[in-house]
Amino acid sequence: MPGHTQLDADHVKAQKDILKYIISIGSSLRLQMDVGTLLTQVAEATCEALRFRYCALYLSDNIGSFRMQAVVGTRPEQEKYLKEHPLPEKIVRQLTNELYRISNSYFVPQEAPAWQDQGLNSFFVVGDDYEPVESSNLSPEELKNSQRWCPHDLLIIPLLSVDNTLLGFLTPDAPLNGLRPTPETIELLELFANQAAVAIEGARLYEEARRSSEERAALLEIGRILCAPDALKDINAAYSTMYEQIKNLMPIDCFLVYRREQDGLNLAYLVDEGILYTPQTSSLILPWRQAIIAKQRSEYIFSTGEEYRAFARAYGVIVDNQLLGSMRPTESLLFVPILYGEEVIGTISVQSYQPYVYHKRHAEILKEIGVQAGLAITNALLYADLRKAVKQAQESEELKNNFLMTASHELRTPLTAIQGYLELLNIQGAMLDEEKRRHFITNAYRACDELVLLLGNMMDASNIDQAWVTLKLSTVSVSSAVQQILEILEPTITRQKRVVNVHTSENMYAWVDDLRLRQVLLNIVGNALKYTPAQAEIVIGAERISREGMRQLLAPLPGQNNTLPAEHYIIIAVQDRGPGIAAEDQAQLFSKFMRLPGSHNSEQRGAGWGLYLCRRLVTAMDGYIWVESKGIPNEGSTFYIALPQSLPR
Repeated sequence: MPGHTQLDADHVKAQKDILKYIISIGSSLRLQMDVGTLLTQVAEATCEALRFRYCALYLSDNIGSFRMQAVVGTRPEQEKYLKEHPLPEKIVRQLTNELYRISNSYFVPQEAPAWQDQGLNSFFVVGDDYEPVESSNLSPEELKNSQRWCPHDLLIIPLLSVDNTLLGFLTPDAPLNGLRPTPETIELLELFANQAAVAIEGARLYEEARRSSEERAALLEIGRILCAPDALKDINAAYSTMYEQIKNLMPIDCFLVYRREQDGLNLAYLVDEGILYTPQTSSLILPWRQAIIAKQRSEYIFSTGEEYRAFARAYGVIVDNQLLGSMRPTESLLFVPILYGEEVIGTISVQSYQPYVYHKRHAEILKEIGVQAGLAITNALLYADLRKAVKQAQESEELKNNFLMTASHELRTPLTAIQGYLELLNIQGAMLDEEKRRHFITNAYRACDELVLLLGNMMDASNIDQAWVTLKLSTVSVSSAVQQILEILEPTITRQKRVVNVHTSENMYAWVDDLRLRQVLLNIVGNALKYTPAQAEIVIGAERISREGMRQLLAPLPGQNNTLPAEHYIIIAVQDRGPGIAAEDQAQLFSKFMRLPGSHNSEQRGAGWGLYLCRRLVTAMDGYIWVESKGIPNEGSTFYIALPQSLPR
């Protein structure tokens, strides 16, 4: 029959043309070393040579799924769907059942029982708009016998490596001739797939070698930078080097380094979409996550934001979609611990706004970097501690020298006065009247008292540092204690014509050491007299306050221990009209040997241990001491002493 002969001849010619194209494209594919470009060319060649409208290429990710790597002929939304829905191995096993085998490939027709599985069917909901007219009105039985290609037919052409392991597969769809595949078509597809597999495997080996070389170079560079002397001085420069090298090895939209410090795990370095942000106390990474990483000492990979949120929900934590507070939701996350020996001292995290970005290889690279970072961070912290210790030693030496200079001046002044009055009495004693002699003796006594107070403060400051001070706590009248120290200071108050107003109630009692309370008050009121101009008023007051009231007063003050053991407190306030104390100086005012700037040249003497002693004594009595001042001259300062209230005996 001439007609059939011509059709057969045309068919043979078409087969030869296809075979020729396959041989030609196979040679060109082997020359392509860029994996991404190669995969796209394979998908395109499948459509062009073998006359299909669509083709998707899947490769194994070696972690239990097959991911779509290239697709031809689909709409953007279809391509996005395929990328976001990798095929699990169990689904692939269902589709490559012997029931559907043709040669070394598989054809799953639309009427196959496999499509009754909704779980399997959900991976192919995208489909295409291919609907041959001849098949649109046929019954299932007629479709089966018609050999027409149906919209939900599926053809799987395996891509096998040289050792016959499954690299991936092609899924050509919608043949231009509208027919289901014949054995001849399958043979041609398999021939092309064999050539494509060889090219893909070669390109992947080349890519693997190139990537390994880059990884080794990056790790060496990171190691060199982290071990360099400059890394000890500027650890942030080392973090920056880590980021610059790592972003060449894997996709990074956000890079974070967290470091364990005394107050917890803090954010040390953050780059988001190329922008470096100032480190701050950790608020972007939850403590529970860090606890898990520290406990397991292992990496965590999340391919999607939903995977991460499911992981968090398993631990009873609800995580916001915007995992880092960015305008874009984070999709892929990888966390690895920073180790120093067996101890987890921080974490490195890389994150992407695209799903399915990170794999086991990325985690292995980061873990290696984490080990190097652990050494660098520990060395940098040790170096910082050493620098701090050296600086403290230098400051301590300076303080000691200032203390010795000031103390010698302080002690010399009353000693010189005593010596002078004794010399006057010795030389002029016979010529002095009784009143003059009594005046000299009184002044000498006062100089002795000042010397005793100075020596007492110095010894008490030394003793209390070594926990040698002992307290005899009892119920003490605040009003009585204030009155006693005013009697001690009465000669100074009278001689200088000072005004001291006292507003204390007779029924206020504190649970304190009577002697130590008077010692504290003597220092505070003595300072008020020293720094307040003549004729200016000094006010001493006292009031009761509840624990909650105390908590509100102490809340804005730095460095206060707000445990508040007592139910109620007595607050003694001493207000002067001196030059005031600047806000930046108030925090250091109660430090040992602390004197305000310019005070070394001041007319008022002081060694700088009085307020330090007051703070230690008040703290030992479960109390609190602080100062409030605007630093404005003549508005002065107010010193507050809060002590546990006691009931009267």
